[in-house]
Amino acid sequence: MHITPEEAAQSLAQIRETQHRALRSAPPMFPSWYVVAVWVFVTGVQFFTEVTPLWALWIALPVLSIGLIAAVLKFVMEVRNQSVRPHPSVVDPWAWGGLAIWIVLTALGSAGLALGLQALGVAYPRTVMGVTMTVIVVITTPILTRWMSMRTVRRAEMKN
Repeated sequence: MHITPEEAAQSLAQIRETQHRALRSAPPMFPSWYVVAVWVFVTGVQFFTEVTPLWALWIALPVLSIGLIAAVLKFVMEVRNQSVRPHPSVVDPWAWGGLAIWIVLTALGSAGLALGLQALGVAYPRTVMGVTMTVIVVITTPILTRWMSMRTVRRAEMKN
C-alpha cells in the first residue's frame, strides 16, 4: 500500500484534530467535588468543635472521618480510571501552580475571615467561616478545574 505525502499529511491532521477534540471534551483534570468534600469535612469539624457539646464530637468526628476517607478513595478511583488523561508532557505546570495559589489564597482567606469575624464578636466565627468558605469553594472550584484543563488543552495544541 502506497500513501502519498498529501494523504499522510491529511491523516495526521485528522488524528491531531481528534486528539484536540478529545482533550477539549475531557472531564477536568481532577474532580471539583473532591475539594468541596474536604471543605465540608473542615466545616463539619469546625461546627462540632465550636457549637455542639463535647459528646457530639465523639460521634461526629468518626462519621466525618469515614466520609472523608470514602471521598479520598472515590477520588483516587476516579482519577485512576479517567478515560481521557493528558500525557504528562502536555500538562501545563502553570495550571498546577494556579491550583497551589488558589489553595494558599483560600487558606489565608479562611484564617483572615475567622479572625475578622472573631474580632467583630460574631458568634461561632470558625463555623461561619467554614460555611462561607465552603460556598466560595463550591463556586470557584469548577472554574479552577476547567481553567486548568483549558491550559492543558492549549499547551497540547501548541505542541503540535
